[in-house]
Amino acid sequence: MSYVVLVVVVLFAAGGAIVGWRHATAKIENPPGKYDFPGGMSRRDHLRILARKHRQWRIPITLAYAAASGAAGFALLMVYAVFIRR
Repeated sequence: MSYVVLVVVVLFAAGGAIVGWRHATAKIENPPGKYDFPGGMSRRDHLRILARKHRQWRIPITLAYAAASGAAGFALLMVYAVFIRR
């Protein structure tokens, strides 16, 4: 594997990981079900449960974004090699 391909895939994966981390962290600070808390539970308890749930998913979401963007970077290089470069 060429170093150029490796560097491009790593850069795409790092960029995807940064985007994934920010996306997952935003859901911890402002969860989607913030105002829809069940009866018999205080708002504070509900927000703590939501934050814990989203905190547990932060790493898998980051890894998924990194893998998907690394694959997208490799696919972009393949498109460049097949269709553009002659």
